[in-house]
Amino acid sequence: MSTAPNPPRQHRYRRRADMPLLGGIRPPIALLVVLLLAVAAITALAVGGLRVDDTPQAVRESHQYAAEDTAASLRAGLHESATDLRRAAARYEGAPAEPAAVLTALGQAYHKWRGTVVVRPDTGRLLAARGETVPLAGLDLSKVTDTAPAPVLVPSTAGTRLLTFALVATKADGRALLVASDNLRLPGISTRKEQTIQVLDATGAVLDTTGAALTAEGDRRLVDTARERAARQHPAPGETASGSLAGSPDDKGVRRVAGWAAVAAPGGHDQAAPLGLTVVSTSTVDGRPGSLRHPMLGLAAAGALVVLALLLAWYLIRSLQRPLLGLFLESRRLTRGDRPEQPVRGPKRGEAGRIARALEELRQQLLDPARPPAPAPARGRRPGTALPLAICAVLVLGWSGPLLFLGGNDPTVRVPTQVVAGQRDRTDTAADRIRQALNEGYADLRSLAPSLAEASVGKADALLQATLAEHDRYRSLYVLGANGELLAHAGEAPHRTGPEALGASGVLLLNSSGKEPRIAARAALAAAPPDAETEGAPEPKGPVLVGEFKTGFLSGLLVRPGLGRVWLLDDRQRVLAANEGYSSFGELPDGRARKVLADAKKSAAADVLRDGNDPTLLAAAPLGGNGSVAKLGWSVVTAHPVAWLHLDQNRADRRAVLAGMLGLTAAALCLGWLFIVVGLPLRRLAASAEALAAGDRRTVLYPVHHDEVGAVARSLELIRQELVRAELAERAVRRTPATAR
Repeated sequence: MSTAPNPPRQHRYRRRADMPLLGGIRPPIALLVVLLLAVAAITALAVGGLRVDDTPQAVRESHQYAAEDTAASLRAGLHESATDLRRAAARYEGAPAEPAAVLTALGQAYHKWRGTVVVRPDTGRLLAARGETVPLAGLDLSKVTDTAPAPVLVPSTAGTRLLTFALVATKADGRALLVASDNLRLPGISTRKEQTIQVLDATGAVLDTTGAALTAEGDRRLVDTARERAARQHPAPGETASGSLAGSPDDKGVRRVAGWAAVAAPGGHDQAAPLGLTVVSTSTVDGRPGSLRHPMLGLAAAGALVVLALLLAWYLIRSLQRPLLGLFLESRRLTRGDRPEQPVRGPKRGEAGRIARALEELRQQLLDPARPPAPAPARGRRPGTALPLAICAVLVLGWSGPLLFLGGNDPTVRVPTQVVAGQRDRTDTAADRIRQALNEGYADLRSLAPSLAEASVGKADALLQATLAEHDRYRSLYVLGANGELLAHAGEAPHRTGPEALGASGVLLLNSSGKEPRIAARAALAAAPPDAETEGAPEPKGPVLVGEFKTGFLSGLLVRPGLGRVWLLDDRQRVLAANEGYSSFGELPDGRARKVLADAKKSAAADVLRDGNDPTLLAAAPLGGNGSVAKLGWSVVTAHPVAWLHLDQNRADRRAVLAGMLGLTAAALCLGWLFIVVGLPLRRLAASAEALAAGDRRTVLYPVHHDEVGAVARSLELIRQELVRAELAERAVRRTPATAR
């Protein structure tokens, strides 16, 4: 006997089921559409709106970096000159000498000054002179006390001269002023014919120049503008005042670009700060600055994403949102008792289909409480909600994937000739820095050697310790006797002692294998010959002074922004130092550089090598110069991937990659939100609904969120309660005797 189900009683779930739905499936779908449309707009503007620049940023940066490198070399030269002069004068503090002897010893150790003099600062009387005339007219030296004046620029008949000062102790006249004169020279590097590098003083006067002469009025105005910007710029602590700009095109459409850098060190506390010097590098663009591989790529990708966003919205609404809303309405109809004889209409697939079939079984159980529960369905791996979400993810990946692959190296990207030449010149400058540092270290030893020749062991140790403290270039300083025995020492332990440690003076490599290269300079303690041409000749037997350089010091000289990877190689093309991690005496990491090295035997060379999938701008420069450093046969090699250059095509590729990543991020965010908030609760609810239809009346169904899935869970809970009441009523009827009925 079957009875019609009683109408469900009012319950607190009934009130919450009629409340407005918050969250649920609608917000992530709407947000996905909004985000994808925003990414389409960004793609259209950032990629589709990109135009070819007639002065690419890479060209402007090449001049800025050239000016920065030149300014750094000038700054290091000014500091080294002042330090060497004051160090040489300080050696006479305890043993005053004749002024002429001071200048003679200074000339034997250093060959960097055009003229040197010793004068009385109070009267201006000349005590000794060597070399060209030092222009002292107009300088007030009477105020010199215990501190030497800062370097100054003084005009003379031979041009502007840089005067460096130091206080020195003399026998007859006591404390005197040692003055060295030199012209302010740019580093000896090569420049292309259309490039000009100038060093200017605070008034805009040109102190030195290299390259093509600037005769046009517009070019001179561009240089003045660059100098004025350098004077007005106030960089952050630790940063150099530098920048770049492009001038206006002339009648032929030729445009000149300029880069500038202040010579003063960051913070302005050095020898160059009072001079107000600025380095300006200029050249004309080549008329073919760059190109774009796919100029319409951004607009096409943006249009495709708009269509894809609308397609995904339609698909998610049709496959997820509508079935879930229909399921919610059907479940609420059953809880209200509306049309109980009408079968449950719902989807056939996925978790929503499982819940719909369970609702249909529960509807029949409500109509016939005596109906036995349906058997539990077989469990298997069914994708359910994850399938449409995965399809949407694949579609978004199909749009983003090609954009992500554009971030790879494009072998067809054209590199402007100014950038190639700038890499070559900067590599030459790096080689010049290494050469100067090694030569300066050797000159330091030659200057120190006479003081050590007559010093006791204790005084020699003190002199070595003081010299080691003054410089950061040495790891150790030591004196070896006639048989190679260690006489004095400061710093780390010597690499080698004994007769084999003796040899010719100059710069040399002490080892050919090991964990770390040992680069050193060696000078005899005997009086140095007056002519530099004897450098490198075998020395007579006797004590020698050896200074071993820090590998980190040489590697630090190779660190420059925008230069890429830099290596210092020996004559066998083995790595001695680098600006990044390297293996000592290892092979050159980029074997393609050997082709450029073959072209750089006598002068710097550069080329863009496109072998493989990573086109690279490679340059090489020999250390060159005169003396023992040139005889080593060492060279500097740089490698700058073309993908790192700020070119129009690279910028377009990077923006396309960014658009692809934004699209993937938007899809991952919204689809993941859908899976966590809707997919997982719906999967658990489907299992609970099937268990309820199979006869599980004890498990209470709690809604996880107040959304569509939560509303279905509340309806199932009301159905569970109604089934429990129906079962209790049926059992009570069965226990009642027939006479009582």
